[in-house]
Amino acid sequence: MIFWWLVVCLAVCLIGVTKSGFGSGVGLMIVPMTAIAMGYTPRGSASALGLLLPLLVTGDLIAVWQYRHLLRPGTVPIQAVQRLLPGTVGGLALGGWLLYTLHKNTELVGSLIRIEIGLEAIGLVSLHWWREFRGVQKSLMPEPWRSHLTGGFSAASSTLAHAAGPIVAMYLLPLKLDRQAYVGTSAIYFFLLNTAKLPVYYAGGMFKDAELSFTLKFLPLVIAGAIFGRWINRRMNDRLFTRIVYIITFALGWYVLYQGAAALIHR
Repeated sequence: MIFWWLVVCLAVCLIGVTKSGFGSGVGLMIVPMTAIAMGYTPRGSASALGLLLPLLVTGDLIAVWQYRHLLRPGTVPIQAVQRLLPGTVGGLALGGWLLYTLHKNTELVGSLIRIEIGLEAIGLVSLHWWREFRGVQKSLMPEPWRSHLTGGFSAASSTLAHAAGPIVAMYLLPLKLDRQAYVGTSAIYFFLLNTAKLPVYYAGGMFKDAELSFTLKFLPLVIAGAIFGRWINRRMNDRLFTRIVYIITFALGWYVLYQGAAALIHR
């Protein structure tokens, strides 16, 4: 059991690393790692989402503070977040309704969500690379539909599985933000989204096996990971950073697709 608690600790530490170092799109492994490891502890896999949400909010808050100098009203990061918010409200309502009404089938819903996220991540990254190869870079769809659909899908996916990173990444990357602005934009968006999920999770009983006193024990790991993630971010150039995020998003898309399909087949 000690080994599985160490896996949980590693996953929690990665919250800080990904939030402060890479932003959205690269933290998909955190939820599966935690759920699998918690399944070998007395808490059970069902406690993973409830355990992670306050820690994700903490990681978001730390990253917002680290990149606060880039998040002023009227800047591109704030404008991007503002465009995402209308769709996010609708997606949060849909995700909360599904979480509440389909709580007995959360494994089925989670599998379908992972398949959708995997296909989207693979498809959008492949499309980007094809357009880059052909020397053509255009938006997939015009605003405001692009923002509304991204916000809606990301909020619903995040509510059900903490798995909206690739969706938001594929919205932000074409904006060609520098790496710090990209991470700051991801941080403030997910801070707002994850904070809004807290009452939804409370109403759905998601904190039953992950009470606050238990969750607080993991906070130092998030802080340590955030310090390390910020250190990494400062030592990369923008081109390398963007390439890494695309590659990780593509690889995790295949991983999440496999995970969702395997869970669906073995039901």
